[in-house]
Amino acid sequence: MNEFNIAAQDFLQRVFNKLDAQNIQLDKHWFIDHLCYRVSSLENYNVFKTQFASFAELLIESDVNGRPIATYKFAEPIRFRDWSIQVVELPAPKPGKVTVEGFEHFEVVADSGFDEIKARYPKAVFSESGLKKDFNPELEISLDELAIKFHPLSLESVIRLEKNEAVYAAVKSSGVLKALKVHQPLLVGTYPLGMNVSGSDVDVLINVPDLTAAETLFRKNFSGFENFKIETHAQYAAVTASFDFQGVPFEVFAQVKDTAKQNANLHFLVEERLLHVGGSSLAEKILALRKAGDKTEPAFARALGLSGNPYDELLRLQTLSESELRQLLK
Repeated sequence: MNEFNIAAQDFLQRVFNKLDAQNIQLDKHWFIDHLCYRVSSLENYNVFKTQFASFAELLIESDVNGRPIATYKFAEPIRFRDWSIQVVELPAPKPGKVTVEGFEHFEVVADSGFDEIKARYPKAVFSESGLKKDFNPELEISLDELAIKFHPLSLESVIRLEKNEAVYAAVKSSGVLKALKVHQPLLVGTYPLGMNVSGSDVDVLINVPDLTAAETLFRKNFSGFENFKIETHAQYAAVTASFDFQGVPFEVFAQVKDTAKQNANLHFLVEERLLHVGGSSLAEKILALRKAGDKTEPAFARALGLSGNPYDELLRLQTLSESELRQLLK
């Protein structure tokens, strides 16, 4: 692990040197959720799997487009500046592609949409091929042989969702994210957090030009699903559509607002980071409160001992750095 940690530190320093040279600054509250380590052959992929197994937990190994990809969570995180990184993705090389062995990129969850990121870094060299994905699209900044990528869901949250096979199958088979593609859909809520209980629904946020357009969009795409219902929420300037697909309840929440900036996403982002910082002990507390009947934000507030309105309190925490969140948990 020590040798691997040294290599990771060197990689991160090289990336940040390149970012600094282009005046690209990452906000203190953005979440570096995982690193990616490339290998040069399938044989070496299996060698590294054996090595990682001695000091890390295998979260998942999946076949992606004909090649295996393993994801590990380290008991001792890689610490760099004010970030601690516990998750490393290990993909086998694509058939026929020559791959340089070593760390290649890291991925960031930010409270900014892709258009805002592109506008913020006008001199950066972007690769947009990952934006084509319906689920958890990504925007890449190329840094010669290295890169950073932005995506809305951390890899660990994606894996939590994937492991809930019935829900993940419903998300894919329903075509909800594909149908809403032009409306910046974000999948948030209890399933990717692992805080789902009986009756939890799949929460999707979208951005619409106006609320009437949202109702039209919902009727066009989802009125044929079971238990379809539209509700207007004047206090939030929002419209929701709820329905069931393959026995899984969905709720789509529409506002005239960039989805990255909607309160539901900001709550989700800080909850995701709090679980990262607080680990299994915090997760167990919150899940117990959820099973006892608390909604997600009140459960986090009670577990953290926050006073005042839990929704407002979580928004206040959302822009804190990781070290500030750790201090709060103490």
